[in-house]
Amino acid sequence: MNTALRAYFGFDFRLAFRDRLVLLMTLAVPAVMYGFFGLMYGHATYGEQSVSYYDEYTPSFIGLVMLNVALMNVAPVLVIYKEQGLFRRLLVTPLDMGAVWFSAVSRAFAIFLLGLVEMMIVGWLMFHRLPDTSLLQLLSALVVSAYALFSLGFLVGSLARTANASFTASSLLFQPMLLLSGASIPLDQFPAFVQKLAQLVPMTHAVEALRLAWRGEFFTPAGLSPTLVLLAFGTACALVARHTFRWSAR
Repeated sequence: MNTALRAYFGFDFRLAFRDRLVLLMTLAVPAVMYGFFGLMYGHATYGEQSVSYYDEYTPSFIGLVMLNVALMNVAPVLVIYKEQGLFRRLLVTPLDMGAVWFSAVSRAFAIFLLGLVEMMIVGWLMFHRLPDTSLLQLLSALVVSAYALFSLGFLVGSLARTANASFTASSLLFQPMLLLSGASIPLDQFPAFVQKLAQLVPMTHAVEALRLAWRGEFFTPAGLSPTLVLLAFGTACALVARHTFRWSAR
């Protein structure tokens, strides 16, 4: 890591963790939803295998933490940097868009890890359980899902010209992803055409990958499809962002 990248990396992390209120809201919303639905449906079971709420929806809401960080942190922070003229000053440095992407994704993953720990604590307090899955499988699913969702957040931030536009776009993306991914409402409760439409939502595949990893089934043929979709989607977002990234809000 060269000197310019280290300097930007450190600046990016310091600024991201400075606004504690925004950080708290980013992490608190999925945890509150998880606890709320847990109080209502914590004793329910799902599917033919009678999977518990903890095993079915803990990984789902972990995915929602990731989505929240992608759309409510990665995207608007990029626009704020553009509005403040930071990226214009970076044009005279050796840094390119790839370094900015790497820093944004790394910073987002660090914030997400805080949300992951938070979710584990809430799950322990409500259900007195901790995940018993393979750490390698869970980490693999987290990395693949993070790559796709954080790249989406970066794409939104690269296209938006103002922070308000970024928050509006992020909100419009968040709601259908929340509803159609099966993270909060089981997909089998929707009509067949809605279930097919849900397959176009990247969050659906992230939730599927995380649930498979949670059950120790990520390294099976069932995990291949969501993994390929997420990798392809994340790569597409990163490539499009590379060609559309605006260094200035003007």
